[in-house]
Amino acid sequence: MAVCMARTRPPAPPPEAPLPTELLLSPRTFARKLGGTELLWWRYLGVVAVAGLLGGVAYALLVRHAAVFAAAASGSSAPTLATHLVNTLGTTFLTVLIFVLMWGLGRVGAGLAGRAAEVYAASFALMPPLYLLVIIWGLLTPAAAFLPDATVTGSLTGDPRTLERAALAQTAQTSAGFLLVVVTLLGTAAQFGFVYAAMRELTGQTGRAVLGTLLPGLPALAVQLIAVSPLVFAR
Repeated sequence: MAVCMARTRPPAPPPEAPLPTELLLSPRTFARKLGGTELLWWRYLGVVAVAGLLGGVAYALLVRHAAVFAAAASGSSAPTLATHLVNTLGTTFLTVLIFVLMWGLGRVGAGLAGRAAEVYAASFALMPPLYLLVIIWGLLTPAAAFLPDATVTGSLTGDPRTLERAALAQTAQTSAGFLLVVVTLLGTAAQFGFVYAAMRELTGQTGRAVLGTLLPGLPALAVQLIAVSPLVFAR
């Protein structure tokens, strides 16, 4: 009777995947839990989407002042909602592109055991709170802080592009603009630190973990630099 009951006992439920935030708290614990689950490359894609969307909102929120100023100063039509959506979705697209680079090159470097898709996607959990900080900071910053002085604009032509570049240069000098650049670049660099620790635990090989983080490192940072280039290179 006991044998029959043992045979009909339902199988143990599969282990639950760790939350993406666990990677930030303890990468090794995250990796051990993830290693016991089935590989699902789409498991944490929602985290990437949220990070990209908030990054786009933060960027569009700051540069909107430059677009409005250029339109008003040149007498052209004011930017529409479509303009702000393009700025938002452009940054979101670049975030997805960065994830694809991380996934592909991380997979080449760390191998299948490194589970690059899941680990890199989970690492984007670092970005939403940082972008929220930028959004809040930008909303608290007076609009006048994003606009160039009258003495500067007086020497400029009425070309909307020239006026917008001047306003972007002023935006880059604000604390909110500086914060966005720092969060975008240093936040991405910090992701690789968490990923390395997790991949080291998953693969059991330091070399594999190093390759899994170094190969996508420079391409990802280059794309992020492109994302904030209107602020970094504004003159």
